Amino acid sequence: MKLSVSTENGRSGESWTEYVINHKEGTIYHHPAHLQVLEAQSGQKLLRLVCRDENDQIRGILPLQYTKGMPHNFGGPLVAKRLSSLPRTPVVGPLADDSDVAAKLINAALNFIYKDPGRLLHIKTYNPELPCNSLSKFLWKDEYITEIPPYPQEIRFGNSKNHSSIKRAVNKAINSGVEFRLADSEKDLKKWYKLFLRLNKYHKNPPRPYKLFKISWDILRPKGMMQLALAEQITNGKKKIIAGLVLYYFNETVTFAYNGSSRKYFDLRPNDFLHWNAIHNAQKEGYKFYDWGNAEEDNAGLAAYKKKWSSKTFPLYQYFYPNPKVIGYNKDKTVIEYNDGSDPGEFTGIKKILWQLIPIRLTPLVGRLVYKYL
Repeated sequence: MKLSVSTENGRSGESWTEYVINHKEGTIYHHPAHLQVLEAQSGQKLLRLVCRDENDQIRGILPLQYTKGMPHNFGGPLVAKRLSSLPRTPVVGPLADDSDVAAKLINAALNFIYKDPGRLLHIKTYNPELPCNSLSKFLWKDEYITEIPPYPQEIRFGNSKNHSSIKRAVNKAINSGVEFRLADSEKDLKKWYKLFLRLNKYHKNPPRPYKLFKISWDILRPKGMMQLALAEQITNGKKKIIAGLVLYYFNETVTFAYNGSSRKYFDLRPNDFLHWNAIHNAQKEGYKFYDWGNAEEDNAGLAAYKKKWSSKTFPLYQYFYPNPKVIGYNKDKTVIEYNDGSDPGEFTGIKKILWQLIPIRLTPLVGRLVYKYL
């Protein structure tokens, strides 16, 4: 079979969409609608690599985007000057019919790097064996995914003790006047974003810009690919949003993408309440998986929270060319492990102190500045 790779912007739209939908490893992050969100939010066109056969049929795709990288080489490979698949996105590896097609796509991406010294090729994927010896493989994080049984089968979260604990949390929210609903206006989105800012400030994370959520609301929500699930407390007839989840919907999977919640109301367990409702609604709508996203190994609390929902873990890998600074090797010498402290979502040392001094209203500006380079 004769294969050729080209960069296509526009003409492969419908066939690209069909390929992603029908590929078993296709995710919402490969979908053209999500790529459109990234382009609109960043103001930069993506590089869409498409592998076709002699009959002009798509056999594989690889979306990529250039990043500026942090000034003065600050941070490490995750925030360096890169051609990434994709920046500011959890995992978007190449989709391909087979390893030959994947190799063609990767080699085409490498050709762009050869012409641009000082830039890294960066690929994030579930695939532990990408077909390219030039790439350096890094073990990254675990992804947490809960399998949802078909409706109307009861959803059980682990053993009776664990399931009962979650159910008690949900009942506490209900008994405290907390109600579930889906956002239906940008006014809801703006109210939720204030909670998102406060939670990110508490966790010392530069927040994602509001523009990202507004564009997602405008592009993904009308297609049924995004919802903002809200927990509202009803007190004396007045409703107050106390927590919310941004959820993505694609094929068989609902993906928990972002959380914004008020710590003042954490004792009412609004987050447990939201996830419980989101998972049960997903079951009724025919979805099979609830993707919790990933968690760092050293964030035991977050990992434990995701595990309590009977999630299974799937390792994520990062591939680089050329090889960034190596910290150490696994015992079997096949996977490089590293911890370079380059996660843009974390501040350390004096930066933590300075971060606490920044007024909440200025944190979106910091977020915009940081993510401008990532």
